[in-house]
Amino acid sequence: MNENTIYTWSFSEEKNRWALWYIIAISIVIWFAFWWIITQIYWLSIAIVLAAGILFYIENNSSKIVEVEITTLWISFWWVFYDFWKIDNFSFIYYKKNAIYLKIVLNKKWLKNINLRVDNKICEDLKQILPNFIKEEKDWDLTFADRLINFLKL
Repeated sequence: MNENTIYTWSFSEEKNRWALWYIIAISIVIWFAFWWIITQIYWLSIAIVLAAGILFYIENNSSKIVEVEITTLWISFWWVFYDFWKIDNFSFIYYKKNAIYLKIVLNKKWLKNINLRVDNKICEDLKQILPNFIKEEKDWDLTFADRLINFLKL
């Protein structure tokens, strides 16, 4: 912990998937690989099997707990530091009157939005801290992609 630390919290990134989810995912990968072999697109079938294997390996070997630290200089999570000047704004996303995400919008071209899980207590604490460093946007909601990712447990 840094001497400039203002607030820290952690949350679990573990996906609670049932066995049927894995059976369906493996079936889709095998079907696409088989289809691309039949249509003689061999490199694509190899690519999808490799990508599925790499994603499965990363999922099973990555840390399930994400530590978030807010200091007077930056926000850090996943062992990456984001200076406040690299962050455009932030917002809290609610679902049925419960805070579920702190959405951070970065000034980057590719990875623009990052969702960090929060609860109502963390949300209230951060509402006192973050506006001192970053602009708050109030009109954010879960996007279709966020809803789809949550529904499919990706």
